[in-house]
Amino acid sequence: MARKPRKYHTLLALIDGRWGIQFGAYERGDVMAERAAYIENGEAKAKELKVITTGDTQAEINAAVAKLNGEG
Repeated sequence: MARKPRKYHTLLALIDGRWGIQFGAYERGDVMAERAAYIENGEAKAKELKVITTGDTQAEINAAVAKLNGEG
């Protein structure tokens, strides 16, 4: 029996014009807290951060990031 896909939330940061994975979790609130910490600590501006929701396989996450970077 195939497993039921779960939603996975990933925090991305725009670095040198490309989106990169910074943090991920099943709970969106955890990712939003990490995003807030990046902003509060001055590590990134809000416009340089993005939260995406995908399936929970690395392939799904990588494909979504590649698409944002114009590679997919």
